[in-house]
Amino acid sequence: MALSLRTLVVASALFLGMCIITSGKPAETTHAYCRIVWLVGVPCDQANMALVTQMKAMGSYKLGPVTPALIQANHTSAVGQIEGVNFTMMPISMSLGCHIEGSSVSEFWFSLFDNGTNYCNLHNVIQGSGLTKAPGFIEFTNEWLCLGVGLSACK
Repeated sequence: MALSLRTLVVASALFLGMCIITSGKPAETTHAYCRIVWLVGVPCDQANMALVTQMKAMGSYKLGPVTPALIQANHTSAVGQIEGVNFTMMPISMSLGCHIEGSSVSEFWFSLFDNGTNYCNLHNVIQGSGLTKAPGFIEFTNEWLCLGVGLSACK
């Protein structure tokens, strides 16, 4: 019974989160971008610490303001392209889990299709942080929210 209730809470939070970030339509931008929603079964403070630790370890991220609910950074790719990266966190289910929204947007207007670079910016951090192995981990994105996700080959 507890598992089905938890599944219902997670599914509801995912649906609500997608409604909030998409407003029912794709983002309007001329830059390559990616938005991802993750649900993890760990408290947000633990998720925040794991993400910040991983970004510091990777070296290609320059951290900006970091608060318990928001991590801002810039990522510089191997070819010198810069992307703005954000992670926002909201507790779900009475602090039993965390709703994380990640976004990565290329700085240059001419980089509309980036072959999944923005997806990989987010994926590599979340995977390296170990949160993909957290209980109840779920990832949601698609081509409307994340240009080039189908073409990505993250390293």
